[in-house]
Amino acid sequence: MPDLSLSSNNFPDFYVIERVGDVDIAKIETDIDRGNATFGWSGLQLDFGETGQLQRAVAPLGFYLRIDPLDGFRVHGKFYTAIVDAAVKAEVLEESTFVLERAEIDPEQVSFHSVKFPDRFLRHRNFQLFAEPVSTPADLQDACFRIAAPLAQGR
Repeated sequence: MPDLSLSSNNFPDFYVIERVGDVDIAKIETDIDRGNATFGWSGLQLDFGETGQLQRAVAPLGFYLRIDPLDGFRVHGKFYTAIVDAAVKAEVLEESTFVLERAEIDPEQVSFHSVKFPDRFLRHRNFQLFAEPVSTPADLQDACFRIAAPLAQGR
């Protein structure tokens, strides 16, 4: 599982960061921020067309970036490994699964296309991460991320 960090294409100093369940984009200011902005991609490689999940790579482990349809499709960190109900675990896994695609606005960068919600991509809005349909140039820019070296040592 490759580790990575993701910076916003239109705000390159801002990284995807998971803090206490909320997922945003923010500037990295502390070592804790570096850990909160380091993820593992569960796919075998970081190839376009690959399907996988983004998982915290630094303690606390076991959190997946999950689309919450009950919270306006906001993306949250969900403690996946502690779920004991098999049906709930399968649903959370499905809501956390993305296809890595070439970003339409910048084909050298990536977008994360939801598997469960096929009309939605990860994108930031007001510095918060959501899964939403994207069509305008501004939307496409907000759904474009740069894969960066991991900001912290994972696992």
